[in-house]
Amino acid sequence: MGSQLSNSSVVSHMVASPLSHVKNGLIVSCQVPDDTAINTPEFIAAQALTVIQAGAVAIRAQGIENVKAIARVVDVPIIGLVKRFDDECPVYITPSVSDVIELEKAGASIVAFDATGRLRPNNQTLKDFITQVRLETNVLLLADVDSVESAIAAQDLGCDAVATTLSGYTDTPVSKLPNIELIREISKNVTVPIIAEGGFNQPESVADAFKAGAMSVCIGTAITNPYLLTKHFLSAVN
Repeated sequence: MGSQLSNSSVVSHMVASPLSHVKNGLIVSCQVPDDTAINTPEFIAAQALTVIQAGAVAIRAQGIENVKAIARVVDVPIIGLVKRFDDECPVYITPSVSDVIELEKAGASIVAFDATGRLRPNNQTLKDFITQVRLETNVLLLADVDSVESAIAAQDLGCDAVATTLSGYTDTPVSKLPNIELIREISKNVTVPIIAEGGFNQPESVADAFKAGAMSVCIGTAITNPYLLTKHFLSAVN
């Protein structure tokens, strides 16, 4: 990437509070498929730099090395997470306290994690996970939820914000994505900020999310996944 990712290229947006900075803004989830040539920290960082230059207010990214690379080139809130898949544990978004510690060291000011209430590795409860994270880190906690109930529980446990990331990824029934109705119902039942995420691919649905009570909207594949976008348009060929 050369000089594009040098320290002089850092996009600076000084912020007093990561969550206040993302209010009424667009967050971009920088992600690419694991088995593609562009799945490198350098590419992810360049992707993050580009969307911030375009007007995004924060970045969501998974993986310690990716977060480190992004933190070197932008000065906006980074929502970090780690994905760890285990056949014996359904929780795969930042399942362990050690993941949160490493994400904070890498440069994440906000850490996203599965807050559906399912047991974590070693049968750790969500309550114990949050308690330990609070003792060992200073990050803000973004609870990825799948329902109104899990959003309320996350707020009661002291999470700083909730995101609808896991709508459609658990056993909780979902009629369609983006789940605007879930955003609306969560907004009626919690006072913490809501980040709408999941299935957003049209500006109209982003506007609907804000009207339903979202503080900000996070978009991933529709912006950052050229592999799937190419496959989508190829479906019209032949």
